[in-house]
Amino acid sequence: MKLLFSKRSPLSVQLFISLLLSIILIILDLNYRPFKEVRYYLDTMISPLYYISNAPKATYDSLYEMSKTREALEKENANLNKILLEKKTDLLLLEHLRHENDRLRELLGSPLRHDEHKMAAQVILADTDPYVYQVVINKGKKDGVYIGQPVVDDKGIVGQIYETAQKTSRAILVCDYQHAIPVQILRNDISMVAVGNGCSNDLTLDFLPNNVDIKVGDILVTSGLDGRFPEGYPVAVVSSVKLDISDSTPVISATPTADLTRLRYLLLLWGDQGVKHEGS
Repeated sequence: MKLLFSKRSPLSVQLFISLLLSIILIILDLNYRPFKEVRYYLDTMISPLYYISNAPKATYDSLYEMSKTREALEKENANLNKILLEKKTDLLLLEHLRHENDRLRELLGSPLRHDEHKMAAQVILADTDPYVYQVVINKGKKDGVYIGQPVVDDKGIVGQIYETAQKTSRAILVCDYQHAIPVQILRNDISMVAVGNGCSNDLTLDFLPNNVDIKVGDILVTSGLDGRFPEGYPVAVVSSVKLDISDSTPVISATPTADLTRLRYLLLLWGDQGVKHEGS
């Protein structure tokens, strides 16, 4: 077989001929369709070599990814659980806020007299003394709160302001042993006084004649006789009517309409005394 370059050919001649042939092939490849088809078939024939040459790297990458898959999945799972827990906590908070918003709406719509000046307050502390039934609220003298001011919730009278500070106040509940409030029977307007007997017991009714017309289920409302509590607010419902055997005097108990064991938001009312107080 005759070689294109003989051993005697100068190196410069060999280089020139090689460059010339390369240029000719490039020109033909760019301008003549048959050469493009030849290159297409040649690329098709050698394409398996590309996969074979890339196989070691592809195998290594696959093994590396497989080794990391479990760890990555565990991290991703832990991260997703954390996000899920945060979202659930947010939902709980939203539910709590929705519940409190509903309670505030009920509270602000509760008074029997809508023309009275009122202010919402929040209970921030309940007295832990078993013989003292008082709560601390987040409104004080700077908000116009005064001693003796009526306090209500969405169901009725809760008590009255007992002490005031600049930014907080202490309210005594109707069930406290020191608390008494003038009331009247809604059915027949008979007046009496409801006295606290501890929040674990019903209120007791004093200053009753022996033949008083009162029945279990009668609603007791504020009479307004003390000039402190506005007339007509629910206070209690008669729960028991008995007679003292020794002197035949009636022994009557009444359950407060307000839920005194679950106080969260309250309303402060400004009656005539409050108007005088603000003006003084």
